[in-house]
Amino acid sequence: MSDDESLLQPAPETIERLPVGMASRLLMGGPVTLVTTSWRGQTNVMPLAWHMPVSSGPPLVAIAIEQSRYSVDVINHSEEFALNIPKRPMLHHVQYLGSLRGEHIDKLDAAQWGYFGSSRVTAPLLEHCAGWVECGVRHALPFGDHVLYVAEVMAVHVDPASFDDGWRTDAGDDRPLVFLGGQTYSAFDRATEARMPRDLDAPERVLADRMAEELELTQEALERRGELQGRLEREVERGNVVDVDAAAAALDLDLDDLLDLSGGVVLGDSDEAPS
Repeated sequence: MSDDESLLQPAPETIERLPVGMASRLLMGGPVTLVTTSWRGQTNVMPLAWHMPVSSGPPLVAIAIEQSRYSVDVINHSEEFALNIPKRPMLHHVQYLGSLRGEHIDKLDAAQWGYFGSSRVTAPLLEHCAGWVECGVRHALPFGDHVLYVAEVMAVHVDPASFDDGWRTDAGDDRPLVFLGGQTYSAFDRATEARMPRDLDAPERVLADRMAEELELTQEALERRGELQGRLEREVERGNVVDVDAAAAALDLDLDDLLDLSGGVVLGDSDEAPS
């Protein structure tokens, strides 16, 4: 089939069409940031998911903030900000901060979130974070209902428990918090290394084989999870001891949503917020 003929084919029936405003939701899925600012002794903070790198030489990042937000006024005056990348347990604090208006309340005090001094800007850096990026504004460009700030990276700091040449997926509660939209968050839980076809390989065949391999591994994992979940359910029904933390790690899921634990003795903390 030619390229022109492919373009004439109807879309699969399983595809759902959404409002154009949902494009931003589709493009989310990275670490949420908390933008801290300071001007004339007043600090502010706001959650932000719209951010990206735009240059490596010089190092530049961009953030987009809705024009009515108080942070826009502060950044326009101070011409600097800091990006704080909170850890997974802080999801409730992050959501709460997004519900407050900085011109009416000291948001950091309201959330009882500690902070410390930065090295290159006046904006504070927040505790309980996996990484921090200090930024000096170079351009402020209004687009639609947002302002796009392009800023030079002045300093970068990380918690080694969270970052080692990349985000660590084995860091537990030290993993960065990922925003999925609305009130939904996640965390990086697995890293998979992609494999390129070798020079003499037929790429279309190798890539098709590897996709089939990944799907087969996924199905095997689901079958193993089902078997282990069934054994756990039988143990709970018998009133036996169940180690929730160990079982949840093995199953890679939240047992509270799948098992009725009222009939067994539970070891571990089952009240922890799900990742």
